[in-house]
Amino acid sequence: MNMIRSCLPLLLLSACASPPYPAYAIEDDAEQIASVVVADGALQDVVRVGRARVDRKAADGQLRVVVPVRNIDDEQIQILAQMSFRDAQQAPLGDTTNRQVITVPAGTTLDLEFVSRSREAVDYVLRLSWNK
Repeated sequence: MNMIRSCLPLLLLSACASPPYPAYAIEDDAEQIASVVVADGALQDVVRVGRARVDRKAADGQLRVVVPVRNIDDEQIQILAQMSFRDAQQAPLGDTTNRQVITVPAGTTLDLEFVSRSREAVDYVLRLSWNK
């Protein structure tokens, strides 16, 4: 019984740390970016995400999202990026991009741009994973 009690905190900690993980912010003092998730802990260690620029295209009302993604590693990486747009109740709209291969050179920040197909889009989730 004592062994179970001593292992319980470790079990709870490991349960809390399951993927996907929130992306870390580029700025040291900023909070984690909840709308960008990373599929792997190793990728979370080398990718940083900046504050997204979000606006609505005047002509057709589509949501445009530009997310800065930085590779802080000393080697080039290839990631897969997939954007899912959501409505005002945070429900998925079925407006999800294909997974796109993005090559990010070492120490470089790239702006990833996505545009919704639906006028009902008000929020988003960007998923990043390794391109394997």
